[in-house]
Amino acid sequence: MEKLAPVTKQHKSLTELTYQMIRDKIISGEYQPGDWLRQEQLAQQLEVSYTPIRQALDWLVADGLAEHVSHKGVRLTLINEKEIAEAYSLRLLLDPILARVAAENRSTADIKHLQDILEQLEKTTTLDDMRDRRRLNREYHKTISESAVFKTLERLSEIVWNRFPDWMFYEGLYKEPDTITKRFARENKEHREILESIINQNAQLAKDLSIDHIRAFMKDDLMEVFNIPGEVLDEMEKQMGLGQLK
Repeated sequence: MEKLAPVTKQHKSLTELTYQMIRDKIISGEYQPGDWLRQEQLAQQLEVSYTPIRQALDWLVADGLAEHVSHKGVRLTLINEKEIAEAYSLRLLLDPILARVAAENRSTADIKHLQDILEQLEKTTTLDDMRDRRRLNREYHKTISESAVFKTLERLSEIVWNRFPDWMFYEGLYKEPDTITKRFARENKEHREILESIINQNAQLAKDLSIDHIRAFMKDDLMEVFNIPGEVLDEMEKQMGLGQLK
């Protein structure tokens, strides 16, 4: 396994940096659902003591990325079909709210950062770019969440994102390489349209486009890549009362 860089930055606590490094490895797909996160191995890789490792693992568990297994340790969360459908429906609920509020509260710095992310995303066009695309996609949505300046909503969104196995989705695309160009172009277009609505402070359009993005892009890919039946996703939407969002 590739050795992680030692923790040297001083502007964050050792635990925060340790957490971020492990989390980045999870998001990038280096660690997979069900993998064990061993304190000894992580301490050696990150060149830190067990204390920040233990604290970082507790944070990962709190975020839903990992789970404690009695007498065995901590492993990345295993997620089933119903849980994926639940995470999808919760994103369908939260993402449009965050996009709408972001359009009302975004700053010049937020817009610049989102534009920079999209420029980088549009350069990720091949399977070799998959790790960067996962990271940038997360950063795009996280920036919108932060732009909304509603801390509780931001926290809820982070928890839901951690429950949705986006790394599994991107790994699934390796099985369908012929669809990469079309999928990425479509995702880029929808991301840019959402950003334009935020720039123009069109809150209702930002909300509507976010709903369309999740239903037309994310839902289709869950069915095609994860082989989750559409009726399972529809039933979860129904149970959460999401039939008429617009």
